[in-house]
Amino acid sequence: EVLLALPAPEQPVFVKQNEEAFFAVFKNVMELDDDEVTARDAGNSLKTRDDRIESSEWIRQLRRQSQAGDVRARFWLGRFLLEDSRHPESAAEGIHWMRLAAEQGFLRAQLYMGLMYASDSVGPFDPAAAEKWLEKAARQGSPVIQLYLGLLYGQGKTLRRDVGKSIYWTEVSASQGFALAQFTRGLMASFSEGYPHDEVVAARFFKKAAEQGMAKAQFYLARMYLEGRGVPASDEEAVRWNILAAEQGLPEAEYAMGRMAENGIGLRQDKAWGLMWIDRAAHHGLSEAQYAMGQAYLEGKDVGQDVTVAAAWFYRAARQGHAGAQLRLGYMYAEGIGVNRDRRKATLWLSQAAEKGSETARDWLTELEKNGSNDGQNGFSRFFNGALIRG
Repeated sequence: EVLLALPAPEQPVFVKQNEEAFFAVFKNVMELDDDEVTARDAGNSLKTRDDRIESSEWIRQLRRQSQAGDVRARFWLGRFLLEDSRHPESAAEGIHWMRLAAEQGFLRAQLYMGLMYASDSVGPFDPAAAEKWLEKAARQGSPVIQLYLGLLYGQGKTLRRDVGKSIYWTEVSASQGFALAQFTRGLMASFSEGYPHDEVVAARFFKKAAEQGMAKAQFYLARMYLEGRGVPASDEEAVRWNILAAEQGLPEAEYAMGRMAENGIGLRQDKAWGLMWIDRAAHHGLSEAQYAMGQAYLEGKDVGQDVTVAAAWFYRAARQGHAGAQLRLGYMYAEGIGVNRDRRKATLWLSQAAEKGSETARDWLTELEKNGSNDGQNGFSRFFNGALIRG
């Protein structure tokens, strides 16, 4: 309540639209090693003039090694035939060699088979085969693969959704000290739809990740201490964990630190120090903090009043969809406060705020339409008089 709707998006861990954050970690499993870089260079240099990699001497050598049972040669041969060949008939042979390498227990081949069957980008889409090979790869102990499998089971797209298996593989990964898995398990227990809700479990896993220095885990743990969810309520512990996240540059934690200092939560009240943290969060792109800085400069609250700077901060927040910033920016364009008066821009921003459900924006739009160009001290100006500061 005191933290004024502290921004902490409580969204499912299964990123359905943007998976870059997880795959930035996951892709490291498939990074090229020195041997494969050498192999690629050799393959590129030995291509024949018709650009058929299958006919190169290097590929023929790989075939000989593969036929002799060399597992790495089988992996490379399968991968090159699947990825680098321009001839569809080579795909079947590529799958053959990749499967043999996977059956020999080669981790990267098992992972490759699982990923291949989980999509249709390289080979055929086959969820059952994907599950089989990803399970085999996960059992070899890679915490990244284990977490990936846990996420797939929870997401329920490629594999049939199985919450029990999702929790199992995530916890196996977390037990190896993988901070991302620990954080993920905390999210599952506290926020994720379809999972058993257990705040004590969530706090335990958040703390494991937080102790490893993961900023988001530190921030979520701070919230739990602040709200007394899964742990005894403690403003001091909330400050301790939150400031660790804030010092790493997490915008939500910086904003929370500002509100804590501003209201004296868990530490001595210091509004100037609090505003410094909010300013940092604003510069790191948090729309709620940008809106707060705009309001501070508009009112001259703990800073020198500067309506031009206020308008700039409102603009940054409004561009990110912050309804309050859109409302105030629309007002400022309507009245020429900190910006040149511009009826079109005023209408634009007020309309966007109204679309987000702001009744005030709808009222102001109606008043704007009634009063034409809004020149002079007309009804529109009288309607707005003082409303922005009060609002």
